[in-house]
Amino acid sequence: MLPVLFDGEVVMRKSLRVVLVIAFIRASLSRALDDLAPGPFSSKGRWIVDAQGQHVAYAGVNWPGAADTMIPEGLQYASVSNLVSKIKDIGMNAIRLTWAVEMVDDILDGGHDVDIKTSFINVLGLSNGTSVYNAVMKNNPDFAPNISRLEVFDAIAAECAKQQVYVHLDNHVSKAGWCCDKNDGNAWFGFKYFDVIKWKRALGYMADHGKSWSALRSMSLRNELRSTGSWLFNGQHVNWSDWYANMTAGAGAIYTANPDVLIFFSGLSYDSRLRPLFTDGVLGEDITFDMSKFKYVDKVVLEVHDYDMDSNCTTKRDLLTENSFGTLNATGSGVRKMFPLVMSEWGFEQSVAQSQAPYASCLRDFLPEQKVGWMTWVLSGSYYIRQGVPDMDEPWGLLDHEWKDWRCPECIRKGLQPMISATLNNTT
Repeated sequence: MLPVLFDGEVVMRKSLRVVLVIAFIRASLSRALDDLAPGPFSSKGRWIVDAQGQHVAYAGVNWPGAADTMIPEGLQYASVSNLVSKIKDIGMNAIRLTWAVEMVDDILDGGHDVDIKTSFINVLGLSNGTSVYNAVMKNNPDFAPNISRLEVFDAIAAECAKQQVYVHLDNHVSKAGWCCDKNDGNAWFGFKYFDVIKWKRALGYMADHGKSWSALRSMSLRNELRSTGSWLFNGQHVNWSDWYANMTAGAGAIYTANPDVLIFFSGLSYDSRLRPLFTDGVLGEDITFDMSKFKYVDKVVLEVHDYDMDSNCTTKRDLLTENSFGTLNATGSGVRKMFPLVMSEWGFEQSVAQSQAPYASCLRDFLPEQKVGWMTWVLSGSYYIRQGVPDMDEPWGLLDHEWKDWRCPECIRKGLQPMISATLNNTT
């Protein structure tokens, strides 16, 4: 005989059942987010796969560390643990942590790294540099007084491992500073600050150093190689042949030092052009992008950036497919090789209007549909210094100026979080 329930008891039991279901769903999602896929990762056709052969996608954010101080941004306003928690709390599973070759040059040519107090003072001046240093130390009491720049990277990597967030290391520039301008000396192999030998040395150094980072899964070769028709290198226009020679050598430096990490290859024109790599495009005399001859054949990932805010969504989809996303479809026009693809930079000014504009809304749908990973630009609410301006605000930053709250909560809640969920739940 069933018990007799009053209306109030029925409502209470139904409510309790709903609460329990929601709690179960949240717990399941939490477990999924709390478990980093086992490394090392590899590439298999169009997919990134973990050590067990399961598909993996990144849904992450850029954390700059390659500007003038060569210290990851924001620590005068918040602790490392707090910032990683913010990333984790909205469901992201990865950071793209940028670094400059100049930092490694200082270590190897100068015999040791620079402590962060010295770096802040050298860049910001005695008064401002000391003030920023003191704020960093107050927010991060676990930092040793003489902590070096690279040790801050270590601290971020350790916290990411603790909170189960993947680390992707991005070589952003050679000479530290804001990127990217066609005349900044960082744009192409052999340019003013782009010493190719030191670049390869630095890639190997960071790959080897990163062996101790349990959350490190991938590294990029170079951010946004760029050119105009008037730029020359060894008497020649910037070209795919020189790209191929240098990028494969850089990949070799990473693989030799650390054969576990994925290696991201960026293309030309601010990393918007990749088509010759997955078609039969000729990169030079009798040269095609044939990775089968290299030991790191199963570590290759292509990366692309997109900041084209002028095209409508249909045109954008067509252009992205033509220049980069075509590698995901073996039956696409002219496609001969399939590689995993990650959009490692895209972003917009954090406002409701921009979040609802065609650019952002198009990519929020397109990227999960294509089952690719991505990292948005940028976490930073502000910079220690940018282009000579101390404490410069970043309107594109997910966080506010003081790195405390989301700059546009609605952009996160209604835009980014559903995209994160769609990306991480659509990898088959």
